[in-house]
Order: sequence, then C-alpha cells, then structure tokens
Amino acid sequence: MIKTLVSIEVDLASSLAIRFACQLGGAIDMEIHPVYVKESLSPDSFRGAGWASRTWEREMVEKGKEEISKMIAPEMDFCPKLYDPSVIYGDRHSEVGRVVQEGLFDLYVEGSDFAWGHAELYKLAHTKFYQRLTCPLILVQSLRKMTQVLLLCMDIAGTDILTRTFEKIWKGSSVPLVLALADHVTTSGETGLKEKILESKSILEKAGCTVEQKQIDPEVFSKPGEDDIKDYGLVAIGLDRAVRKDSVELAWLSLVKTASLIAFY
Repeated sequence: MIKTLVSIEVDLASSLAIRFACQLGGAIDMEIHPVYVKESLSPDSFRGAGWASRTWEREMVEKGKEEISKMIAPEMDFCPKLYDPSVIYGDRHSEVGRVVQEGLFDLYVEGSDFAWGHAELYKLAHTKFYQRLTCPLILVQSLRKMTQVLLLCMDIAGTDILTRTFEKIWKGSSVPLVLALADHVTTSGETGLKEKILESKSILEKAGCTVEQKQIDPEVFSKPGEDDIKDYGLVAIGLDRAVRKDSVELAWLSLVKTASLIAFY
C-alpha cells in the first residue's frame, strides 16, 4: 500500500490536490492522508505561560478543523481511500516536513497556485523543505484524465530514479507508462541512455506495469504544447537536487500545465 501525504489549505489549489490524489488512488493501491497546518502569524504571535500557550494552540487547531472540514467533506464522500485530515498548529514547512519523515510516506502531493516559470521552479527546488524531501513530489496545477503517464527520460540518472520510483508506486497498475527519450542528449550519451531505457522498461514490466517507449520530436521537446501532453494525467521527471536555473528539466516543467511528479536524486 502506497502512503500519500497531501498538504492542504483552504484554497482552490488544495482542492485540486485532493481531487488529483483521489484520481491517482484509482490507478494505484494507496491511502491518502491530508494534513493542514494552521500557521502562526509570527514567532511572537502569542506569549504567555505554558498552559496558556497550549490552550491557544488547541484553539487554533479546532479553528483549523472547522476551516478545512467544509472543503474536505465532499471529497471524502466519493473517495474511500481518503483519511480524516490531520490539523497541526505551527510553521507549515517545518510541520509538514516532520510529518513526511515520521510517517514514512511514499509520495507527497500539493496544489500549485504559482506561475510555472524557470525562476519560480528553481527557487522552489532549492528551498530547504524540498531539498530535504525524502519522497517524490507531485505538484498539481490542473486535472486531466489518468489515461497515461509520461516519464521523461532526459539522462541516465533521471531515468534511473524514475524507474525505481515507479517500480514501487505503479506496481500492477493498468494505466500505461510511456518512457519518452528526449532528443537533446548528445551523441556520446545517447547510446547509454537508450540502453538504460530498455533496462527500465524490463524492470517496470517485471513489476506488472504496462510500458511503452516514445521518441520525442526535437521541436516538441524544446517547447511542448497542450496537444503534445493532453493525453497524460501525470508527467514525471527526475531532477538533480543541484539543478541549474537554465536546465532542460526546468524548461519542460515550466511549460507543462498538468500534474507533475518530481523525483529528486
């Protein structure tokens, strides 16, 4: 059973994240755990004796439960894999990071309401929270039908981490995986990457996955359009934690207008 943590707030992005997670639960065997962090206004938002501080935190948690219940209740009626949300008081990234580590989650999902651009994605990838994230991250900007999943095989290291990720989370799923070879690879590295893709296909098929291979047209690769990815409910990519701002991976992610899985290595 795949354990998935979904970070939620009272906004449209979080509603999309929950709906995507429920949709994903129809493709793979998993349980969905929402977490809502009721953030403090500032480190000095409340001062007082220990009992008073604890009382304040309990009140904030109860207020958080009221805020989130209206958003999450309709989804729980239609998604049996969705657990009751955990509500925590504190700093969002600190608390979510702690929950991820202590809960041994296999996936982390959150909605995205920022503009997809190099600068924003680069900044996000290099924040302390995402640098320390121990499981793959899924950013949800919009929803598409989960008919296929695109795995972008841009280099050997990225292909390897995607293979290990989907070997674990996609085991036995009937939704096809498409291993896409990116045409930007150099001649010297192309043979090794093609061999890695063949190896990955074999590993994933042994795990019970349905796998296809695809060659990406150079023009499409440089600037994918909506028609090029309309059949994919999820686009997955391996990303070096030390990724550069001008990387091809960030270029792709900045143009993709659907849910994106990022597996860090």
